[in-house]
Amino acid sequence: LMWTLQEKIYHTNAMADAIMRGEDSYRIDRLDDNGAFTTFVNLPSPQRAGTGMQQRTYAMTKAMDIVSDIG
Repeated sequence: LMWTLQEKIYHTNAMADAIMRGEDSYRIDRLDDNGAFTTFVNLPSPQRAGTGMQQRTYAMTKAMDIVSDIG
């Protein structure tokens, strides 16, 4: 099941926000030919050192890796 570009952008940003908040999982609700399903993704710990921009870059990089692994 492939994601649209809009879905990838949305989930990457939302996942990065969750990483920065220190959440340990992220929920993805999707639809396919068999109906609705939910995926839970384990999130890495946020980076605590560095500037806010460095912390955001870390969170975005981790989120992009997760999103590309999912599809």
